[in-house]
Amino acid sequence: MPLLTLFVTGTAPRSQRARVNLAQMLNRIGRSDIQPYEIDLLEQPGQGITHSVFATPSLVKANETGEVSVLYGDLSDEERLSHFLADLARSG
Repeated sequence: MPLLTLFVTGTAPRSQRARVNLAQMLNRIGRSDIQPYEIDLLEQPGQGITHSVFATPSLVKANETGEVSVLYGDLSDEERLSHFLADLARSG
């Protein structure tokens, strides 16, 4: 699984907000170089079951040891999103 995977449902408003909020936060923490992999569950519904994601939008983060964390919602809570991505932030 890629480092960040964003599960969405097409062009639904919450999915669109999640895309924008994630891109803005990655830019803010100095990681605009990270391109999240996106899975649209309208096009690939089986991927939700494969990855145990049953609500969208959902942001899944995998680390190098295979540990997975999930953040649900449109990612509009900046504090929660910042904390979720804190290990990816560039220092300096």
